[in-house]
Amino acid sequence: MTSDTIWQIVRYALLALGGFFTNRGLITNDQLTAIIGALGTLFTAAWGIYVKYGTRATTADVATRSDVPTVSSMTGIVSR
Repeated sequence: MTSDTIWQIVRYALLALGGFFTNRGLITNDQLTAIIGALGTLFTAAWGIYVKYGTRATTADVATRSDVPTVSSMTGIVSR
């Protein structure tokens, strides 16, 4: 299974769980939207911390060297 497949399964499980609670009348649609927004915010913050954990910024000396290639974060193109 790819990571995309796993995330889609998680997404559909959360949709089913939210639909169950909404149909039972345990929460309203507005409450469900707020819960999903809060979970999304927490996930985004946790992912950002996880990705950045253990990395460090480069020094100005290395950043200005012409022999060190740079990679565009948008296109992935390596330039020298």
